[in-house]
Amino acid sequence: MDNIILNDIVIKKNIVFYHFKVTGETSSFFRSDTMFFEFPCDVSNIPQSVLVLPFVASVYSLTWFNNSILWVPEIDRTFLMSLRDVKQSFQEMHYDFLFKGKIVPSKIIDNKIDRSDDAILLFGGGVDAHCSFIRNKSIISRILNVQGWFKSLDAVDKGADDDFRHCKLFAESQNIDFLYVRSNFATIINSVKVDKLYSKKLRESWWHGFQHSQAFISTAMVLAFKYGVSNIYIASSNTTGDQVACASDVTTDSMFSFAENGRVFHDAFELNRQEKIKIIVDYQKKTGKPYPLKVCSFNDHNCCECEKCFRTIIEIVAENGDVNAFGFDVPSSLKSYYQDVVYRRIGLWGIGFESKIYWSKTRKRMLENYDNIQDKEFVDWFLNFDFDKAHRQGLIRYYRKNFFSILKRKLNL
Repeated sequence: MDNIILNDIVIKKNIVFYHFKVTGETSSFFRSDTMFFEFPCDVSNIPQSVLVLPFVASVYSLTWFNNSILWVPEIDRTFLMSLRDVKQSFQEMHYDFLFKGKIVPSKIIDNKIDRSDDAILLFGGGVDAHCSFIRNKSIISRILNVQGWFKSLDAVDKGADDDFRHCKLFAESQNIDFLYVRSNFATIINSVKVDKLYSKKLRESWWHGFQHSQAFISTAMVLAFKYGVSNIYIASSNTTGDQVACASDVTTDSMFSFAENGRVFHDAFELNRQEKIKIIVDYQKKTGKPYPLKVCSFNDHNCCECEKCFRTIIEIVAENGDVNAFGFDVPSSLKSYYQDVVYRRIGLWGIGFESKIYWSKTRKRMLENYDNIQDKEFVDWFLNFDFDKAHRQGLIRYYRKNFFSILKRKLNL
């Protein structure tokens, strides 16, 4: 039986190092034997039974796949007990693959955090997080951005820095505390090897299907314990009823608990993305102030040319919102602008999944709200345009234009 053995936790004020050893085939899943978390505050006075939680949550799922054991020196009792329900929830999500493995602590420690009226919200700056912030504004005292894609403490990640700036500016605009954590919990796992062995069987990738929200939530637990906040909120990415297996789900996230009174709330899972946009647009209209969103996955600003930006823009228009008030710098004629963008870029959009999951709800909302929408020219174009045909034609243009570079790249694989 393979083992993941946590040998030592080293604390240097705000930085925690987890030194561990892995035996057997499971060792091939790791690129390093040291995980680190850089917190925004001194955590040296936090019990190791709480500090261990981010490490455990980041790797525990690996033990389920190949029946290995995770050994830790000590762990919080409430969190340990909740792991049974977390594992069972994942098992029900992946009912045709038997999860084995287990965690074995040397000591089980009773920690207690007093119940509080405020909450920490995990915050990435996108639609989901903003919707949850607006819905729970009265109790959110801190927002937390967690970045796990660093390879070392001195590494630079432009995408993470962009998120940091956006989230920090937002926190300042709302007069709430901003917390930021850097880690290597994502890069330390050789996800290519894990996915090669298990993604087909589980129909999910390691990062999306198992690791990300568990790592985020457990990181928040450390800071919740530090600041005496008993409530952690994580925004829902998917809507109840969607056939999408994901690490972040109401049936999994809500099972986590810690330090007796610490609870996790998976927020807004009853809403689809269009309904979340309505909440955001209504809030912006009520305040009369700009409410910038940062949804683009490829730039430090909203490029307004990728599918994610386009998707958000059509959702805002469906609620008769002013897209420029939400951080989208586009000309007054959306129809003319996107006729050009679609011709140039649609071959690179993955519109199959997006149009099925998101666009259909936006089309429905446009029809429901048609009389109230000012930009009917754009709406009429969107509702009647054949995007599937345009996508096929765009792919043909792309392959023709880039034939030799694509061939060269494939030959070099």
